[in-house]
Order: sequence, then structure tokens, then C-alpha cells
Amino acid sequence: DKRESTITIDRTPRALAMERDWEEVHGLSRTDIEALQRVFNQLKNKNGLIGPQDLEKRFIRLDYEFQPVTDFGISEVEDIIWEVDEDADGFIDWHNFVTLYARARTDLKNKEPRRLFNLIDFMICDKDGGGNIDEDECLDILFKRYGKEAMEQLSDQLLKMFGRDIDYNEFLELVGNNIDGGGKIQVLLANLQNPTPPSGSKGPSGPKSARATKTPKHTPRR
Repeated sequence: DKRESTITIDRTPRALAMERDWEEVHGLSRTDIEALQRVFNQLKNKNGLIGPQDLEKRFIRLDYEFQPVTDFGISEVEDIIWEVDEDADGFIDWHNFVTLYARARTDLKNKEPRRLFNLIDFMICDKDGGGNIDEDECLDILFKRYGKEAMEQLSDQLLKMFGRDIDYNEFLELVGNNIDGGGKIQVLLANLQNPTPPSGSKGPSGPKSARATKTPKHTPRR
């Protein structure tokens, strides 16, 4: 479905201050902003906002089984919007959208909501909207999130995971869909920092640490 390609630019002092924050504090480039605008245009409704139905449609296209009712008594898509809806109107506007992405991209302590961030990152790479990203596109996301040095140390393990296109559910299994991680990449990174002791040694083992890190698939967490 084709969406209107333009966004009404808010030039109020608050909006201009946000834009400066995106560039100066979070380091978003003009190319980043253009990529975010493309994704926002794909998600937004005719009023220029992203609501629960808009996220539902996208998740259905990606074969992602979102929860109709969460532990909070609302649907998962409503919960995702609630996490970033600063004015509490039930929708995500352009500035909510970019601010969430900018903060999450520079968040090293996993304190920012990740579920919408994951969707945005995936859609930025899935330029044709086919629902898959290739190996190079996925690696580009990982390098930006976790750094070149860590990814180079994991190069052998990562090569075993790829070799084909990756759909959205596989992407979430890799990066985790929760604010506290929970993906395969977090387990690999944890094992880099805490190598598994030789067989027979005492103390916590690598596999045990991995189980402690992993969280259930598709479980929204704050």
C-alpha cells in the first residue's frame, strides 16, 4: 500500500529543540532521518500517526504473532505504543518515532523500549518490504548496535547463523524482543565476557548463564 511521501514538519521551538537533540546528542545524520521518514511513511495512517491498527497490519505482513492481551490487560501493539507515547493520546507521531529510535540507538544500558526500535531497524534494512533482510543487512544492524570489536570476535559464530535471508521472527530471536535482551546475540556476548570454564571445574557454567539471560519468545517486558 502506497503512503503519502511527505510529513508535515513541526517548526515550533519544542520541535526544533528535538531535532537538534537528534543530531547533536544522538548523532542522527540526514541519511538516518531520511531512512526513518521512509519507515514512518510505511506505518502511518491517513492522519499522519501510527496507531494500534497500523502496527497490527505490519506485524501480520511480517508473520509476527503479537499477543492480543498482555499481562497489562491491553494488546501487545497497544503496549508498544504506550511505551513511547509521550502525550498519551494512543498514537505515535513523527517526533515520538524519531526520539524513540535516537534514544534506543545510543542506549548502552538497555533502559529504552526495544520492541518498536527492533521493528524500525528491520524495516530500514527491508527496503523492498518483502519481509526479509539479507546477511549483510543484518550484520550492519549488529555492528551499529554492539560495535565492530565485539562483532569481529563473534565472526565465526555469526557466519554459522547466516548464509540466507532472515525474516522478522528470526531477527527477533537473534537480537531479543525485550528491554533486557533475551536474544542469541546477548548470550554470545555474555560468553565473551564470561568464558565457559573447562569441563569438571566448579562455579557457574556458560550454558547456565545463557539460560538465565534468555527470555520467552514474544514476551513483552518493560
